[in-house]
Amino acid sequence: MFWNLKPTHRSEAGRAALLEVYDRWLALLPAGVGRIEVQTRFGPTNVLVAGPEDAPPLMIHQGGNFPNPATLHWFAPLMARFRVFAPDLPGAPGYSAPYHLNGRKGELHGWARGVLDALDLARVPHLGVSFGGGIMLELASVAPERIDRMALIAPAGLLKPAMWPLIAQLAVPMLRYRLHPTRVNLTAAVAPLHSDQPSELMLDTHAAVFRHLRLAHRMPGPMADGALVGFNRPALVVGAERDPLFPGEALLARAQQLLPQAETRMLPGSRHFPSAHDLEEIARWLDDFLSGSPQPPNTASPATSG
Repeated sequence: MFWNLKPTHRSEAGRAALLEVYDRWLALLPAGVGRIEVQTRFGPTNVLVAGPEDAPPLMIHQGGNFPNPATLHWFAPLMARFRVFAPDLPGAPGYSAPYHLNGRKGELHGWARGVLDALDLARVPHLGVSFGGGIMLELASVAPERIDRMALIAPAGLLKPAMWPLIAQLAVPMLRYRLHPTRVNLTAAVAPLHSDQPSELMLDTHAAVFRHLRLAHRMPGPMADGALVGFNRPALVVGAERDPLFPGEALLARAQQLLPQAETRMLPGSRHFPSAHDLEEIARWLDDFLSGSPQPPNTASPATSG
């Protein structure tokens, strides 16, 4: 089991720095967001909970190597009409067990199913971003009965990231920052990921992650042909055209192969972290999709970048 490995924070001071940026993001969420701890066979999991207690449930899975509330604040409007459950991914900066899960051993979907069990949620809508989308795809492949419908934003799990863009655009600038940790080098290191100029809090978060976190280098998937034939529920897949991790055109083409019933949408000009304009588009698409009235399958969005 993973608890025999080194923790993902490099030091106790590093853990404190990672939790400090987590708490700063948490403070930006609407009032009334609570925290509960549930137990799975992979250790304790912290779950952020928001929205009316009698509202229909919605599970949201975060991006990897980043604080959960940094992703969750993108979807704050959903808290008005859903009972939102957003678990901290083990190993990411947060309050769950500080050890990465081993996707090759089925621990990602095992953990996701364990969280649903602990929360007594049988089948609910799911929303996932990046790494979290990959977790949902793995869950859909082995336990499709647990997902009522799923929305995936620039998800892992469909494509294997191309090595050269990862090295040239991300790994080398990150190493430069690690060697010379200036604000200029930090801004250059994260620029390929962001559609808008990152905020100071976003830069502080990247800095803490680069300096203090042992990153999860292996993404979920990619899913094999036929892996999702058992999942026949509605799906929405959103791609970002200029995403260096999962380029939008290839991502949506693969989504249409694996999930022929899915509605697909493109964010033109967008990178992995969406812009404010992108988030407005995503909010409209999610409002329609989660209301139970998805658009016809495999339609492309006419949206333009801001």
